[in-house]
Amino acid sequence: MRTPAVAFALLIVLGQTTCSFGTNIARGGQVTQSSLYGNAVPERAIDGNHASIWSAGSCTHTQNDHKPWWRLDLLKMYKINTVTITNRKDCCHQRLNGAEIRIGNSLNDNGNANPRCAVISSIGAGTSETFVCNGMEGRYINIVIPGRKEYLTLCEVEVTGQPSGTNIANIARGGQVTQSSLYGNAVPERAIDGNHASMWSAGSCTHTQNDHKPWWRLDLLEIYKINTVTITNRKDCCHQRLDGAEIRIGNSLNDNGNANPRCAVISSIGAGTSETFVCNGMEGRYINIVIPGRKEYLTLCEVEVTGQPSGTKIANIARGGQVTQSSLYGNAVPERAIDGNHASMWSAGSCTHTQNDHKPWWRLDLLEIYKINTVTITNRKDCCHQRLDGAEIRIGNSLNDNGNANPRCAVISSIGAGTSETFVCNGMEGRYINIVIPGRKEYLTLCEVEVTGQPSGTKIANIARGGQVTQSSLYGNAVPERAIDGNHASMWSAGSCTHTQNDHKPWWRLDLLKMYKINTVTITNRKDCCHQRLDGAEIHIGNSLNDNGNANPRCAVISSIGAGTSETFVCNGMEGRYINIVIPGRKEYLTLCEVEVSGTESDDLPEYSCN
Repeated sequence: MRTPAVAFALLIVLGQTTCSFGTNIARGGQVTQSSLYGNAVPERAIDGNHASIWSAGSCTHTQNDHKPWWRLDLLKMYKINTVTITNRKDCCHQRLNGAEIRIGNSLNDNGNANPRCAVISSIGAGTSETFVCNGMEGRYINIVIPGRKEYLTLCEVEVTGQPSGTNIANIARGGQVTQSSLYGNAVPERAIDGNHASMWSAGSCTHTQNDHKPWWRLDLLEIYKINTVTITNRKDCCHQRLDGAEIRIGNSLNDNGNANPRCAVISSIGAGTSETFVCNGMEGRYINIVIPGRKEYLTLCEVEVTGQPSGTKIANIARGGQVTQSSLYGNAVPERAIDGNHASMWSAGSCTHTQNDHKPWWRLDLLEIYKINTVTITNRKDCCHQRLDGAEIRIGNSLNDNGNANPRCAVISSIGAGTSETFVCNGMEGRYINIVIPGRKEYLTLCEVEVTGQPSGTKIANIARGGQVTQSSLYGNAVPERAIDGNHASMWSAGSCTHTQNDHKPWWRLDLLKMYKINTVTITNRKDCCHQRLDGAEIHIGNSLNDNGNANPRCAVISSIGAGTSETFVCNGMEGRYINIVIPGRKEYLTLCEVEVSGTESDDLPEYSCN
């Protein structure tokens, strides 16, 4: 005959008992559920009332959800011993069959992705069943019915365990912060100093000016799945200022990060109190607190964030770009700055280097327009780190002055030897990113340049499409307009490639009808035959029609373009109305399958002779 102790031990081994033990730590928690049926709120499951008849008003109830769930937040981490569940008596007890108990610290999938303590095979009508979790650690306890549509009803949930001694990490402490403006010395760093003091005199609360749409932003430096954001409000004055503020989370710096998805709207936070907002694993690097739609002062006495790294890397969009620089010192090519190697010793062969130029520059072409969040620069370690002092980061779509005339994101005051510094560009739009040292002769060395951002959705305008074209002669019906029809088809049979006769010095000319500063010319070559015919062709740009426009200044010589491929030639803001492609010095057929041009209207008017 088994003793009671032996029987209880056996139930422990089996993972369930029919009695609970220890303090019920669920009573001090906060609860939510997947949906609400009537007024059967999730708090009913932790009200201390075991009544299991629906009419008693002590059982929770969701809608008929797919994968319905109920979640308990213990507010700190516990080692969970047992979870005891009381089932409904008067109806439908089988609904709980197959439900799972999940325990952990993540709010991914609303907490349902945490490790599993137990599967509930069944709980009798109106009875309580205890499940042993053997000290599993977690802040959140979920009861979820996976894999089907169902109503979830719980008449009581009791939990035993003890604090784990592990603190839930406040990931805000390691971040970087900024805000819309500064009132006095109430810097944004005060909100992540670990001090919950909420009296202004304590010097631990942030403060902006009376801004329209004031904001505060935390940069976590990598992408996290955010569980919670906890905000402590000011106590001695003006707590209502936070009413209506929003918490935004995401990876964009458009509108200073305030355009990211919304986690929560703050209806109100009591004077000197802290309020926690659940963000259910929203992914993002940036957390903004913003007061939209009005002028207001924004004050935060503490912001705490919990979450876990998402495993999603922040894409370095520089890696797919093309680079050039003002000159070359030795073999220190501009590509070294986007090779993914942060080595900062010259001997490692991973740093760029120009000659001692006046106004030296380095340029990255992202090949499409991006909204740029950040630019991170790694400086040389073994020598001369001060050379970068005063350099500027320029972003835009123009190649005027080699791109150095684009709008400025930042001035680099200094970057320590061998260190990396990140500059925030707040969604500035551009295809080109320049780093330039203005106003003096200097060597420019960059050991790595990393860029984050997202495509702007703005297409780079092909200004060729609105022009007029002609060519030296016509072969069949292969008219010059084919090169600006927007069709990249490169097989002759597709009828989209131009063709001249076998001319001496054949040419094709585009008239843009007004003067432009030309950034790039992209040419698509024929695929099925004779791609080498374009070898040695030249691109000329200017305002003259002398020699049919072929006497204008030269942008580039085409050494070769692969069969059926497209090649882009950078013209650095050369000014002109006419763009010619000409094969000088020999008899040849000239065939172009597409010509695309990017640039900006010139402010200058061309000078025309009256002769």
